[in-house]
Amino acid sequence: MTQPQGKDSSLVSRHRPGIFWYNTGWRPARPGKLRKYDRLIIDLTYNQLMKSGSIRSNPWRSFGCNINTMWDVPITNGNTVSLGIGLAYKYQKTGPKGLFFADSSDSYTRYYADSSYMDYRKNTFGNHILAIPIEFRFRTPKWQHFKMHLGGSVGYRLQTFQKVWPEGKHKGIKDKSLPDRNPLVYGVHMRIGIRNWALFADYTLAPQFKKGKSDQISALAFGLSLSIF
Repeated sequence: MTQPQGKDSSLVSRHRPGIFWYNTGWRPARPGKLRKYDRLIIDLTYNQLMKSGSIRSNPWRSFGCNINTMWDVPITNGNTVSLGIGLAYKYQKTGPKGLFFADSSDSYTRYYADSSYMDYRKNTFGNHILAIPIEFRFRTPKWQHFKMHLGGSVGYRLQTFQKVWPEGKHKGIKDKSLPDRNPLVYGVHMRIGIRNWALFADYTLAPQFKKGKSDQISALAFGLSLSIF
């Protein structure tokens, strides 16, 4: 039997991995088209705040998510090595045991772990981020493959917020006025898994606040990734 377009059948496929295996858009997939992977990825994460290198414990509600739209650019003939680049929206949410406050001059931000004097039942702290991820992707041949992504991202904090629910109140009070939010975000990440499922870890290298007098806070996230197609 002849191979399509004269190529080895191990390098091409009529099918796409993920939930939309058989969705080829408006037209049927070309028989000789090289497989591409991980073009729409959703990361479900559990987030930790890190202060001056030590991990701070967070309650179970410290969940977030990333939505990544990516181009998969093959580097090798069988697409066992590729470059991924795209656009990502990140929602980081944590539930630290303390609260963030601006200093009396309203120029820098401090974190107070002991906030027992404040009458509140729960609180959250988080960011909305728009970022450009870039990653090297390594995978074994064929669509049911083992994969590893190593990369990083650079982006912009669209919003930093803190929300507090006072005792006896059902509605939380949202504060977006922390004075020295660092708008620049950059970090490193990794995925390792099989086909369209992977374990995910991300470490934000950029500090949360930019003033030297502010507490140096960064974020660590880990969870599960699903590649839609």
